[in-house]
Order: sequence, then structure tokens, then C-alpha cells
Amino acid sequence: MSNTDAGGGAGGAPVPKGPIAWFAANPVAANLLMVFLIVAGAIAGSQLVVQNYPEFDARRIAVTIPSPGASPREVQEDINRRVEEAIVGISGVSRVIGTAKEGVGLIDVELETFANDEAVLNDVENAIDTLENFPPPNAEQPEINLFRWRNDVVTVAVSSGAATESDLRLAAENLRDSLLALPTVSHIQLEGTRDREITIELSEEELRRNRLKITDIRQAIRRASLNLTFGELRTEGRSVVLQVVAKREHSAEFKDIPLITRLDGTVVTLGDVARIRDGFVDENVLTELDGTPAVFLRISATGRQSTKEIRNTVVEFLGGYDPPGHVAVEVWDDKVELTIERLTRILGNAAIGAVLVFICLVAVFDLRVAFWTAFGIPLAFVGSLIFFTPADMTLNMGTLFAFFLMVGIVVDDAVVVGESIATERSRGVTALAAAISGARAVVGPLVVGAATTLIALAPLLFITEGNWQVIRVIPYVALFVLAISLVEAFLILPAHLSHDRPWSAPPLSGWQGAVSRWLDGVRDSVVTATVSWSVRHVWTAVAIGAVIVACAVLLLRYDAVRVLFADARASVSNMVQVELRLPAGSPFEATLAAAERFRDAAEGVNADLEGTSIKSVSISVGKILSTRPG
Repeated sequence: MSNTDAGGGAGGAPVPKGPIAWFAANPVAANLLMVFLIVAGAIAGSQLVVQNYPEFDARRIAVTIPSPGASPREVQEDINRRVEEAIVGISGVSRVIGTAKEGVGLIDVELETFANDEAVLNDVENAIDTLENFPPPNAEQPEINLFRWRNDVVTVAVSSGAATESDLRLAAENLRDSLLALPTVSHIQLEGTRDREITIELSEEELRRNRLKITDIRQAIRRASLNLTFGELRTEGRSVVLQVVAKREHSAEFKDIPLITRLDGTVVTLGDVARIRDGFVDENVLTELDGTPAVFLRISATGRQSTKEIRNTVVEFLGGYDPPGHVAVEVWDDKVELTIERLTRILGNAAIGAVLVFICLVAVFDLRVAFWTAFGIPLAFVGSLIFFTPADMTLNMGTLFAFFLMVGIVVDDAVVVGESIATERSRGVTALAAAISGARAVVGPLVVGAATTLIALAPLLFITEGNWQVIRVIPYVALFVLAISLVEAFLILPAHLSHDRPWSAPPLSGWQGAVSRWLDGVRDSVVTATVSWSVRHVWTAVAIGAVIVACAVLLLRYDAVRVLFADARASVSNMVQVELRLPAGSPFEATLAAAERFRDAAEGVNADLEGTSIKSVSISVGKILSTRPG
């Protein structure tokens, strides 16, 4: 079938040349293109990295300075104020927020939009290091970290009612080390447990007998417990790195540190003048899972790691893991399951939307036109997945949100082309000629519409504010979807509508005729009359429009319509978290009693509903109380 004579136009006129005409006259090529987009998009989509949210650039530096026993006022005066004054004038720092809590000072440094985060981090570290007499004697060395966004994947609970606190933490540490050995796992954080500490209790009597000072012992410990690199020794044969690896990590390793070496050969060691033992930092922490002491391992994905792949690897590993006796290991919080549930719901809603669009189209168009027009919606989305991997994009809530925004535009592209072709057919033009001329007639408006849409979305690329960065992917998704949508509308859809035989048959065709006549009546009696009145009363129509816009602005201004980034009540989650904040100085027992009341209430709800609502309850005093539905 040639482009010049097959299915000629009215009066035997030759079919115009061009890509639209060629594909319309060659349905096999159009179908092959359609199949390619579907298959390639499905394969590309199945290999995409699945994440909860896209990677964020937090642009924040966190400075933490522990000061055990210090009141919030002391922390503010001795720590926070001095640090804030040192870093507030650094180039690239937008704002400094200090929070003084009992026993710790927290300084949050927000960076400017285009500042180099690594350079600002170095400047902040240097500014704090140059402070005189800092940190104060009762404070520890500051921890300065560049905040990096991580996607939570899964939380594993290690619990035991028989093991000691040390044994339970050791079991959690061993499991952490085993999980980190997996190729896909790169970050695990222990939660709900105290940090380990080596306690050295000096004997006053032994210090006096050996004429030792605390400063002497401190220096001896520092010299004997460190990792130090001296440099590189280069020879003709090879290079040798000179280093000392003598970092001591257990109490037994500190006992033989020499303090005094006498001429007669006797040596006084640290173990002779002190009692050394492994322990935990002096703070009150209680973490339980259904009344059993527990430690949690929060596994996170960094960068563009696939959360689904990490979850599957961890679950598979735990299936064959053999924990120590009396220790139970289980998955406590599976974020990937929630992500997949969200994605499934979104895809389900999208399918329902496509069905509703098809029903609306089949009410006014021939079944062939309605089917192929509605089919363009999933085709555009599936085909756009081909570009995700080259663009270094993942499948997450941001990209799915962008898909939702594009549904209306994709439908418009297909509907406009389908309506234009149907209009040409109603004028008595043959099917092929109508498909070509109808599609060509709307090329300009649709291309301009796509371009203006992309221009309108372009400013989203420059958003750097916190969680709002999730919408930065919208312009990219819009570009990919619109490109495939235009390809489908101009190269594939005309080929499917270039056939003479309609698909609609009675009683469907009769129902379509009735709906068309009713719509024509509404057009003539309502729409035409309204437009005619608006043309004859221009300023009145403009005034009515201005009043509507003003009312909408006032509704936003006075919070009648609230603006929320995300409604927590509408989010999909299988966990309830309660954070209790008691006044500074509240005893540990009071905090524990308040947390236990919430735990008892959750268990009471479970009992009332015959144990079908809540699977387990976790309590961590000072941190979180969580309930997970079954």
C-alpha cells in the first residue's frame, strides 16, 4: 500500500506525505511501534529502583555537643551561644538554629541554595576547632555531620527476656555486622539501647602510693590506645605504609597499659591502680517489645539504592539466620511493604480512572474511537518508563504524583485527535483521509500546549526547600509522558482510526445517539446562551470572574481551605507513634509510667477487638511508643 494511492482522499485526491500520513497508511508499523513502547516500558519499569521518596538534598549540618549533667541554661550559655556566634557569619550559612536540652546542645545549620556543602562543613569544623577553651570541661567533643537523607527500609527487632543487657546488645551488634556484610546493605543504626562505655575507676590509695596524677594516667591511655599513620616509606622495590593500629576496644585490653617502669624491671600497669570494666553510659533507657527487652536495627537505603531489593535480601537472610539461645529476631517495621501498598493503591486508582474515562468516551464516540483513545493513557505512562533509567530516576511517590498530574493532559491529547478525526469523518471524508487530516489539523495546538505545560512546570526544578524537593521530578516526568503521548496521538492513534467499519452496534449505537442528542441540546440551550450573554455583557462577566477569584483567595487567606504538604490522616501506614515530652528534670519513673499508660491503652484496644487490630507494641522511654496493626 503506497502513500500516494492507497485509500485516497475525497475525489481520488492523493494521500499527503509525512510521518502522520505514512503511519496512518501503514497500520502494521503503527502497531509495531505500539508494541515496542509497551514491551520496552514494561521491561524498563520492572527493573526500576523502587523507593518511598526520591533522594533529598537536606542542605543542613548538625552539630551535637553532649554535656552530661548540664541544665538547658548552662548548655545555652556555655555551648550553644559560643558555637552560634562562631558560625553565623560563615559564607554559605543561611540560618543557625540552636536547641539547648538537658545534657546536650544541638545546633542546626541551614545552608544557602547554591552553597558548596562540603566547603561549608569544613568551615564550620574549623570555626568550632578555633574556639578558645572549648568545649567546656564538663562537655564532650562536638559531633559535626552533614545531614544526608536516607530512605528507611525495614526495622529488625532483637528481643530476649533472659539475656542480659550486654548480651542482648552483643547479639544485635553481631546481627548488624552480618547484615552489613550483605552486598546490598550499607547503613544500619542501633536504636533503643545504651551506648557502650569502658569505665576506669581509679584507686586513690594506689595513686598516692605510686605518686601518680590523673593527668598522667590520661596521657598514658591516649598514647597506648590509638590508630596512627606515620606516612609512606618508598623503596626501589615497593612502598610501605607506616602505621600503628593499637586502638583498644575492651576493658581487658586496657589492663596492661604501662604507667611506671622502674629500673629494677617492675612495671606498674593501669590494672594495678584501677578497676576496669565494660559497661554502658550512665543514662536511663528502657526498650521493650510486648514487654520483652529489645534492641532495634533500623536498616536504611542510601543514595539510589533499591529499598525493595534491600528488604528482600534482609528477609531472605533472616530466614536462615540462627540467633543465640533465648534471643528472638523478627521484622518489626517493613517500610517497603507500605510503599508497595501505596503504589498498588495508586495503580488501582489509575485503572479505575482509565475505566471511567473509557465509559465517558464510549458514551459519545464510536467504540473504536473510545477504545483507542482511552488506550493511549496507559500507553503514554508505560512508554515513559523507558526514559527513567537514562535520566537516573526511580519509581517513588514523587514520580507517581507526577503521573497523576499528567492524566488529564494525556487524555486531552488523545481526545482532541480522536474528536478531530471523528469530525472529519462526519463531513463524508474517507477513513484514511480523515485520520490524516484530522490529526494534522491539531498538531500545532497540541505541541504548543505540551510546550507551555513544560515551561509552566520548569520552575519546580529549582526547588530546594526540604521535603518539597519531592516535586522536583514532575517536570522530567511531564517531559517523558508528553513525548510518548504526542507520539501515540499522531503516529499510532490515526492508524487505528483509519478504518471504515465502526465498532458500535445496537443497542450501544442507539444509546450513543441519544447521549449525543442530549449533549447537543445542552450545548444549544445552555452553553450557547451563556456564551452569548457573556459576549454582550463583557464587563459584567469579567467582574463575576474577578469575584470568584477573590473569594478563592480569601478562603486560602483565612484558612477556610487549609494548605498541607501531606495529610497524615490520609497516608497509608501500619504504625501509630506517640511521642511523649515531659518537662526537663522529670524523673525517669514518671516518664516510664506515662509511656506505660499508652501501652496499656493500646493493649486494651486489642483486647476489646479480640486481638485483631494490633499485632505488637513497642515502648522506648524517651524515644517513641509504636503500635503496629496486624
